[in-house]
Amino acid sequence: EQTVKREKQFTQDASHELRTPIAAIISSCEYMTDYAKTYEDIKESAEGVKKEAQRMSKLISELLTISRMDNNTIRLNFEAFDFGELLEFVCDEQEEIHNENITLHRNIAKNVTVTADRFMLARLCINLISNAYTYGKDNGNITVTLTQNADNVIMSVSDDGIGIAEENIPKIWERFYQADPSRTVGENGNMGLGLSMVRWIAECHNGKITVSSTLGKGSTFTLVMPVHK
Repeated sequence: EQTVKREKQFTQDASHELRTPIAAIISSCEYMTDYAKTYEDIKESAEGVKKEAQRMSKLISELLTISRMDNNTIRLNFEAFDFGELLEFVCDEQEEIHNENITLHRNIAKNVTVTADRFMLARLCINLISNAYTYGKDNGNITVTLTQNADNVIMSVSDDGIGIAEENIPKIWERFYQADPSRTVGENGNMGLGLSMVRWIAECHNGKITVSSTLGKGSTFTLVMPVHK
């Protein structure tokens, strides 16, 4: 019964998330065909269509990934690589993508070699850092840390943003849950699917993802993962 309920809710949530960009695309197209008179009007509407189409593309891609996760059809490719180099690359990319007035700090150890799926581990890092930007505050800070001990690597992403109420912490791993739905913005917006992916990826690597958070003060997500497969 719980499985059927979750599937029904997932379908409803996915339909709702797709309905919003579709409505925006239709509205922009109607404006272009019925009211636009200048090139600037058409260009502005076309940019709106592009933004919403990118948002839909990202959502559909994430839905397909989740479907493959549920059906156990994702083949992981474990290989040895430098986690620090990968994390530095992800940080560089996220700084370029996000134009928020937030400073990204790094405390990333060198020569941290892990045996993992490079693509999936990158997706985990992207989701956590993007999430920190989404729920950060103006003139705020994000700190990305990577350390290693004899058996595990520990990666954490901390922010000083809106935080999460204690009673809502268990809900953040649910699909489509958003601590603040008003912060979903364009193609870079958080659609509430990222953290469910993060937990799945961590578990596939025999790792664990935890969160500590204080409402109004920020959150810290921490991944503890074995060095070797």
